Amino acid sequence: MDIDYNLYKIFLYLYEEKSISKTANKLYVSQPAISYSLKELEQQLGYTLFYRNSKGIEPTIEAKELYGYLSCAFNIIKNAEEHITNLNHLTKGTIHVGVRSYLIVSFLEEAIHNFLIKYPNIHFKITSLYEDDCSKLLENGVIDLLIDVFPFTNNNGIVKNKLDYWNGCFFYNKNQFHTSNLSYKDLSNFSVILPSFSSLRGKLDEAISSSNIQFSNIIESDNVEFIIDFVRKEKYVGFLPYEILDKLEDRASFEKIYFNDKNLIYDIYCCYKNEFLNPACKKFVEMLEKKESVN
Repeated sequence: MDIDYNLYKIFLYLYEEKSISKTANKLYVSQPAISYSLKELEQQLGYTLFYRNSKGIEPTIEAKELYGYLSCAFNIIKNAEEHITNLNHLTKGTIHVGVRSYLIVSFLEEAIHNFLIKYPNIHFKITSLYEDDCSKLLENGVIDLLIDVFPFTNNNGIVKNKLDYWNGCFFYNKNQFHTSNLSYKDLSNFSVILPSFSSLRGKLDEAISSSNIQFSNIIESDNVEFIIDFVRKEKYVGFLPYEILDKLEDRASFEKIYFNDKNLIYDIYCCYKNEFLNPACKKFVEMLEKKESVN
């Protein structure tokens, strides 16, 4: 049965107003048009829906049962319309970001902070991924964005935009070593704490191998705070992007060592599929790509 949505809408108004004239006024149409629509609906359903009386109209038993179903259905439609409106006005929504290393969260902190000042009702979900998961999860719409260095090479309609870059460097606490004159040539035989195998490690491991540097001891962690705090308290050399170090309150305590007197550059990319981006995601990507700030 393919009944016009508007006939049901008129029925709901008639049921609640108990009057053809009041319904006509509410819907800004003529009374004959309302009467015609009611007759059309009754013919298609095969039931009388209202009886006329001195007060107006009264619903039949069939009308009462129909109203129970239609009122629920129209509430669902109304809620859906309000939800879509909220999404489009960024008063509601979720942005699911995948990262291959939680080191990248340090890059995202300021961007998310700025975004939530403008759109406080948007929910962020950050998920750490294995490298093999990335393209599949993006292609299937499980995650909205992948933000990381060295993105995968699989295309399949995935947009890859460069956002920024990091300068990787070794660093140490001058107070632990009682010097500020260490260079990369001094790194051999030092104990180090490095990011666990992640997008940062590939280029770093190649550089270490080509320079024949041998560390006396290696600790690995993907927790940025742990790496920094360990270097802060122990006689260890760490490795992180210096953009992270420069945000620290005690940054003056740390000395940077650039590998072979050069930076290890890490390009940061945002990857996504356009067809899966909801309005909140589109706005967040726009802010990322423009490096937009609330200030």
